[in-house]
Amino acid sequence: MIGGGPAGMTAAQTAAEHCDNIILFDKNPEPGKKLRSLSSGPLFISENLPDDKLARAFGDKEKFILPALNAFGLEDLSRHLAAMGIKLTPNGSSHLVVVPDVAPDLPTRLGRAAEAAGAVIRKSSKVSDIVFGKNLVTAVVVNSVEYPVSSVIIACGSVASPARGATGDGYQFARKAGHTVTQILPAMVGLETMERYGKSLAESEFPDCKIQVTCDDEPQFSDRGSLKFTSYGIEGDLVFTHSARIIGLLGREDGKQHRVEFHIDMMPDIKKKDLDTWFTQQVANSPKITVGALLRDYIPERLRAVMSKVVRIHSDKPVANLSYLERKLLLMWVKDFHLTIRRPRPFNETRAVLGGVATEEIDPETMRSKKVRNLYFAGEVLDLLGPWGGYNFQMAFSTGYLAGLSAARALVE
Repeated sequence: MIGGGPAGMTAAQTAAEHCDNIILFDKNPEPGKKLRSLSSGPLFISENLPDDKLARAFGDKEKFILPALNAFGLEDLSRHLAAMGIKLTPNGSSHLVVVPDVAPDLPTRLGRAAEAAGAVIRKSSKVSDIVFGKNLVTAVVVNSVEYPVSSVIIACGSVASPARGATGDGYQFARKAGHTVTQILPAMVGLETMERYGKSLAESEFPDCKIQVTCDDEPQFSDRGSLKFTSYGIEGDLVFTHSARIIGLLGREDGKQHRVEFHIDMMPDIKKKDLDTWFTQQVANSPKITVGALLRDYIPERLRAVMSKVVRIHSDKPVANLSYLERKLLLMWVKDFHLTIRRPRPFNETRAVLGGVATEEIDPETMRSKKVRNLYFAGEVLDLLGPWGGYNFQMAFSTGYLAGLSAARALVE
C-alpha cells in the first residue's frame, strides 16, 4: 500500500485479514496527516443514504463507484468504525460525522486496526519509484531501497491541500504505468469576490439561503444551503459543493474571462411577490419596528450593518418611515444580494480536486488497473469526486476496502 490515508489504511487492514506480508508505506512521520489536520471540527465521514442514492451523487461516475459501495457501504463503515470505538453522529440533513473530541484520534485508530490485522506500517517511508516488468509491478523503491512486491495499491491521495502533505505522487506512478491522468482542477475551495467587505462580514453565516449563479448574466444553476462570509469572500456548503463548476465558468474553453455572480436570496421561504405584503403585515403588527429588528431572525448582524452601505438604509430606521424607493431597494437587496466572483483561493487551501486517474482504465468490480494486472487504485487519486459532505470519505473507505480485498484474493487464489 502506498499512502496512509483512510483509503490506504482500510486497504491495508482488509488485505491483512485475508493474506500475509502486507506493508503500508507512508512518507509522513505519522499516517493520516491530512485527516489529522481536518479534525478541529465535526468531521464529515459519510452520508445517511442508501448506497444507490449515494452513488448517484457522483454523477456520471455512478456506475463506477456503485460496486465499491455495495462491497463496503454505510452499514459496513459504521460497523468498521464502531469496532474502533467510533460512532457516527447525524449532522444536518444527511451528513454523518465523527464528533470533534474523537476525530483527532481517528487516524491513530485506523492505523492500530490495520496493525492488529497483521499489516506493517512503515512511517517516514517515501515511495519514490515503482518498478515494472512485463505487465506487472515488480518492486517499489522506498528511501532508495528496492522492495520486491506481489501487488501494489496506490492510495496516496490527490494534490489537494499540499500544506497537509499532499504531493500528487500517485499521478506520477499512474502515468508510469500507462494510465491517463485527467486535468486537475481545484474543487471544494473558497472563492474570492470583487466586493471586499473584509472584517465587516468575516465569519457571518447564513445557515439557510438560496443562491442563483449566473455567468455573463445568463442563469447557470441554483441551490439552497449554508453560506459563510470570510475576509476574502465566501465559503461554506454551497461554495464547496459548486466551486469546481464555478471555476469552470470563470475560465471556459474559449480562454476568455467570464463574469460569474452569486445572487443570494436571504429569505428563501418567502416568495419575492409576497415579501412586500409580509413587510406590511409586520408593520401593522408592530408599527414602530425598525428595519434591523424586522430582519433580525433572517439576516446576520454584520450583514445588516453592511446594508446601510449598500442600500443606504440604517438598521435603526423604522420600517414605517421608509420611502417607496427605500422599500423597493430593501426588498431587492433581501432577495438578490449579489457578489461577483473574482477567483478561487490558492491550491494549498483546496479540500479536494476535480480530476485524477481516469476511471475508464480501472475495473470498478476490483479497483484493479486494466493496464497492469497487479496494480490497484483507491481513494482521492482517482478521478472521482462527490459533493461536499461525507461522500468523498465514504468513497475513500469503500474503494480502499475493495482494492485491499481484491488484491488479497488475487494473491491467495
